[in-house]
Amino acid sequence: MDKKYLQIPSLLEKIYKAMSDSVYIYDLKDQCIVWLNERGRKLYGYPFEDICSISDIPFYANLIHPEDLPRMQTALREAQSLPDGDVISVEYRFKDRSGKYHWIQDRITAFSRDDKNNVSAILGVASCANERKVNEDNLKKTIEKLNVSLAAAKMGTWEWDIENNTIIWDQRMYEIHGLSYNPEVSPMDAVWKSAFREDMEYVNIRAQVAAQEKKDFYTTYRVTYSNQEVHHIRSYGTFIRSGELDRMYGVAWDSTVEVLTEQQMAEAKAKLISATKMAALGEMSGGIAHEINNPLTVIQARAFQLGQMVEANKLDPEKVKQAAESISRTSDKIARIIKSLRSFAREGTHDPFEVIPVKQIVEETLEFCRTRFYNHGVEIEIVPFDSELEVECRLIQIEQVLLNLLNNSFDAVHELENKWIRICVKELVSAIEIHVIDAGPGIPSSVADQIMLPFFTTKEVGKGTGLGLSISAGILRSHKGALQLDKNAQNTTFIIHLPKWQHDEALNY
Repeated sequence: MDKKYLQIPSLLEKIYKAMSDSVYIYDLKDQCIVWLNERGRKLYGYPFEDICSISDIPFYANLIHPEDLPRMQTALREAQSLPDGDVISVEYRFKDRSGKYHWIQDRITAFSRDDKNNVSAILGVASCANERKVNEDNLKKTIEKLNVSLAAAKMGTWEWDIENNTIIWDQRMYEIHGLSYNPEVSPMDAVWKSAFREDMEYVNIRAQVAAQEKKDFYTTYRVTYSNQEVHHIRSYGTFIRSGELDRMYGVAWDSTVEVLTEQQMAEAKAKLISATKMAALGEMSGGIAHEINNPLTVIQARAFQLGQMVEANKLDPEKVKQAAESISRTSDKIARIIKSLRSFAREGTHDPFEVIPVKQIVEETLEFCRTRFYNHGVEIEIVPFDSELEVECRLIQIEQVLLNLLNNSFDAVHELENKWIRICVKELVSAIEIHVIDAGPGIPSSVADQIMLPFFTTKEVGKGTGLGLSISAGILRSHKGALQLDKNAQNTTFIIHLPKWQHDEALNY
């Protein structure tokens, strides 16, 4: 303890006591610690006397973790020729008195030199790095799990430096886009050559808007592989501001199978809708035939009347006029039925929204089923409502929904003793409701929550697909509306809820 470099001024002694780090002096020749501040003694639990007397082999050989010892020995060798002012930084695990290891971040600098100007003692400032190492380990594990997840999902990652407009891809991004890995070529330059130009122009606009508004974005685009296969790429990016830098980080994946599956499902759904509509038309065919046969009978009778007058050479102008007007009115009725049939047979999904009188929706739908209801003794009642009431919709689709509800009501009541169906139209502030009520006692609570599910039906086998209500609910959702079963009503009641205008938000049901 009589070495000159241990004659530390009192000011430095006070500073070392106040420091939160461990400060020590290590003699390179004797290979032992010759001075340690109070913080270091408390941190490792060794009295200074024990530290000075630790074994007859090098001090660090006893207290440094075996895996880290070579790294520490290398640092000590380098320290022997360390220029003044230079610092060696080294990490290692140090064993405290209880035998527990702590991660240490050590900064070593030359403290004193011998007569040959070689470093004879070093000054070390050691900080406990346990928390940082735990965080680093957790981060490493998280990244490993993330990489496993991304690999399993076949996702690539990308980073966009917004200020410098540079993009970095990982290797999987190149694979997803069918490109060879080449970090020297800008990823966007490469993808623009294989992507659909109109898609990329849209992606560029979306990305720029997201960057300006500091928001996340999601987009889809198509690329053509070298074998001419078209692949659909989906990408999600999130905006992050780090210090003064704006960046976007994201993932991308090949969604070709997903897109093709969605297309197949859409086609299948369209076929199911068509099949459901054709089934409804089949159920109504008898009534529709009757609707047309009656007017045809009137036309035939009027034509016979005109023929008789010609043969008898007794043309009465007034009677001829009446016969012609009757034929014209009856033909118009047949034309309306045929028009409704042709319209109903169409799918209607891509029709434009039009402002339609609600009265027209109700009356045209009833053209399909009024006679059928009459022939089976089912009374149909329309509660009076404002004939000027209008709603913005796709006419064919809303008529399909209403007709489906009417057919369901018919199936439910046509064998009852008291059989009736009532249509009640209500006007709300920004929406309209069409209530279809029938004589049935309501839907049992055991199935009420399932009634809108696809393929769920309470009808006998062969009499229902279980798709009508599901498809109808979907149509109304596309109109920002809803199909609701009134569970509290005394009789079975379904409610068609529609906003008056498509720019208005639908109420939550």
